[in-house]
Amino acid sequence: MHSVAQHLDEASIGRVHRRSAWAAGLGIFLDGYDISIIAIALILLKPQWHLGPLQTGLLGGAALAGAFAGSLMGGPLADRFGRKAIYLLDMATFLLAALASGFAWDITSLVALRFVLGVGVGADYPLSATYLIEFLPRARRGRITVWVFALWMGGAAVSSAVGLALLPLGEHAWRFMLASGAIPALGILWLRKKLPESPRWYLRRGRIKEAVAVLAQLVPSLGDKERHALINAEQQHQQTPLAGWLELFSRFYIRRTLFITLPWFLFDIMGYSFGIYAPLLLLGLGLHGNVQSVIGNTLLDVVAIIGTALLAVSIERVGRLRAQIWGFVGSVIGLLLVWVFALHGPPPLVVLVIGLLLWQVAISYGPANTCWIFPVELYPTELRASAHGLATAVSRVGALVAVFLLPLAQERLGEAWLMLAFAATGIAGALLSIWLGEETAQKPLLQEHLIS
Repeated sequence: MHSVAQHLDEASIGRVHRRSAWAAGLGIFLDGYDISIIAIALILLKPQWHLGPLQTGLLGGAALAGAFAGSLMGGPLADRFGRKAIYLLDMATFLLAALASGFAWDITSLVALRFVLGVGVGADYPLSATYLIEFLPRARRGRITVWVFALWMGGAAVSSAVGLALLPLGEHAWRFMLASGAIPALGILWLRKKLPESPRWYLRRGRIKEAVAVLAQLVPSLGDKERHALINAEQQHQQTPLAGWLELFSRFYIRRTLFITLPWFLFDIMGYSFGIYAPLLLLGLGLHGNVQSVIGNTLLDVVAIIGTALLAVSIERVGRLRAQIWGFVGSVIGLLLVWVFALHGPPPLVVLVIGLLLWQVAISYGPANTCWIFPVELYPTELRASAHGLATAVSRVGALVAVFLLPLAQERLGEAWLMLAFAATGIAGALLSIWLGEETAQKPLLQEHLIS
């Protein structure tokens, strides 16, 4: 007879699976929206509040600093107290912080509110990934997870479109931009309230009857007799002791922990530099005016769908690891192309378009999605959210490095040498993935930790 975990791995996609995917995906959409909307708001805030490079970096990085704190707290809390309660709490944090940001009166208040919003963002990363992956069947896990995380770029693209639409409202349009994230947050909060707790978390905590009750929602064909047999079988199973957070750094897990943290750290140096400052970078690379730079930023976000779609249809065949390595390599080629032509002035528009679109498609095919998947597939239930939270936190350090230093680096080095620095970062990401990587495609999720 199959165990509860085997039933979860082999279930057909049903209503609860779809609802859990939408609940996770819309949260990721909102992450992308709220993090990226500051890129458009900065176009207005920089001259209005006379922001220098340091102040611009503080404002651009406040949400990322909050995400560092939120991911370190959210993952372990979800592993200890369950996924759903923290899932609701982080979305409520989103809602209130986004709404309040529209009423900020100076840079200090706005930095503080963006930090609080970032706490919600940081907590949502490990929660959405863990909650979703613990429901999905093995055969569809990679493809659905890629499409769900692709909604981050959808949120970023919509933020650009909303920002462009609100620009004509004048110098205070940034207030409406920042507060607008509260509207979808309210709907997502309602949707998540109706979801069940993760059956894998119930099972690992010895709450067998609740786990089987959720399984019955996922597998409606499961009869009462089978349910009782499952309960009896699971109650007789001798579980290993629960592992603590420090187990992530044990001899058994340390290689995996380095793998989920270091390439993601390097990717975020590149990814968030463009995510937060793309309009300003595009102006420096030769585009003219705010409207052109915002349109260019929106195009980059939209084109990411191509890389994501290619990954979604091939991830179970190609695997997560090769996709990550290929993505890093492709992004390096695109960035080097822009660098070569930008050495002696703004590159020709056709070169800029080809180079940056290649970068965006490649990075979306690889680490932009795979880095989000690996942490929840390499660890057992009691460490899954904590591992993803740690990986998210380390990645936010990379994002903070980029966001705080990029305005200064752009001023002192220029855009051409920034492209070379990003390319070197991508090379390092590819090499670390080759050295440390472990394939997880089509493997069952670990229910218990493998060492005591």
